[in-house]
Amino acid sequence: MTEVTVAEPLHEDRYGRTRKPTRGLGRRARIVAAIVLVVAIAAIALWAFRPQTNPTTPRTLNYSVVDSSATHVTVGIFPDRDRDVHCIVQATNKDEAIVGFTEVTVPAAPDNDPNSPKRLDVELATTQLAASGHVDSCWFE
Repeated sequence: MTEVTVAEPLHEDRYGRTRKPTRGLGRRARIVAAIVLVVAIAAIALWAFRPQTNPTTPRTLNYSVVDSSATHVTVGIFPDRDRDVHCIVQATNKDEAIVGFTEVTVPAAPDNDPNSPKRLDVELATTQLAASGHVDSCWFE
């Protein structure tokens, strides 16, 4: 058996020359990048932990239509220690028209727990038979 050897073609002739790696970032560029990163993290942290401008979403716990002139609504509103929370509670008919409306206030108090809702029972006077009752929105004052 005869063994044949073939000379390897030069790598550069076939594929071109390989590039030499470029230098990494200089010391000054690394310092500037670190400062920019720290400022960005601080800005995100300030934004994430800023005081709330709106109260936590209130919850309608229950409602009962008493008759065509009254609806009873039970809502859970998250209180605040520093600011009063005002909420709109309303009753709507079968066509979603508002037939009863009132505003309720949860006063600020240092012993309020903002993580557990305060239960409020609201009696709404209605102009006609309601189909539902619910808390619509809340805001700080």
